[in-house]
Amino acid sequence: MIHAYLKERGSDSRRSDVYAHLHRQIIDLSLKPGAVLSEKEIALQFNVSRTPVREALILLAKEGLVEILPQVGTYVSLINPELVEESRFMREALETAAIRLAAEQFRENELLQLEHQIRMQQLAIREKDYKALINHDDTFHRIIFWGLGKERSWNALEQMNGHFKRVRFLRLSTSDPEMWTDILTEHMNLVEALRKKDARLAEKLMKEHLTKGIFHMDELKKKYPGYFKK
Repeated sequence: MIHAYLKERGSDSRRSDVYAHLHRQIIDLSLKPGAVLSEKEIALQFNVSRTPVREALILLAKEGLVEILPQVGTYVSLINPELVEESRFMREALETAAIRLAAEQFRENELLQLEHQIRMQQLAIREKDYKALINHDDTFHRIIFWGLGKERSWNALEQMNGHFKRVRFLRLSTSDPEMWTDILTEHMNLVEALRKKDARLAEKLMKEHLTKGIFHMDELKKKYPGYFKK
């Protein structure tokens, strides 16, 4: 059974582990939008009681990733285009502000961390691993906030970013690998702008980069109509 060791851990840890596992599966579409979630089956899978499972599902519901319908059932929420756009709007507002500050404040250590993530993205592209690419993409953006001492701002973004992330996973999983290379190039250009301390260029590049993240959403809605809320 998955995570049999959870029985030996405290209830908070069990809830956190179940939450993290389900969250990851929802975001990377291993659990498809609209999929039924059974407390009983999840509890058996993790070898835990139903209480931490129920608590994890409530947390996911608060993030809009799970829909709990009393007397009906619990489901992975459909992707909501309005929430995707709101997440993009919030990310653009905060990340363009962050990249301006990074252009002024980042030193060699932070730039080296960003360049390391670029190398990891190159490896993910060579191995045709879009999940690894997105994970290193996220780490790239997180470093910008953490390097500025603004971890809480990044965490706030993450709380509302689930629908946006699912579109990114769907987009990359069905796209030509050339698009993956475009993401890499955009990150390289961002780092170059930071090295030059060109705040205006860095802000422009970040805005363009985030807009492209949902550029193909209408096409995805036509291809996967069952995944999206109407």
